[in-house]
Order: sequence, then structure tokens, then C-alpha cells
Amino acid sequence: MRGKKSVIYCEQCGSDTLSCTVDFITFHHLSFCSPGCCEEYRNADELKRAAKEPPAAGARASKAA
Repeated sequence: MRGKKSVIYCEQCGSDTLSCTVDFITFHHLSFCSPGCCEEYRNADELKRAAKEPPAAGARASKAA
């Protein structure tokens, strides 16, 4: 019986071939075909997390009027 080969693909661009690397880059258990794709994914993730954060307590509008 032949062993199964796992398919690895880039989380950013979906490619299954390497680009600018000898091996896939792993970041938080995700795989990327190049440092550029990894950086793009990291930046998008940081922006998404920042958008989810609640505003600071001092930035809330006062209800007293």
C-alpha cells in the first residue's frame, strides 16, 4: 500500500508550488509559498484584529448631557 502524500498550499495565494523559498514557511500552523505571501497574510490578520478591538474607554461618547 502506498503512503499518502499531504498537499501543502499557500494560505495567501493558494499556490501549491514554492516561490522564493526552498520550503514552505510555517506561521501559526499555516503554510506560505514565499516570504511575501506570509507578510501579506500577517498584515491582513493584524488589520482584522485591530478592527475587532473595542474602542478605548476614553474614546467613548459621554451619555451625560
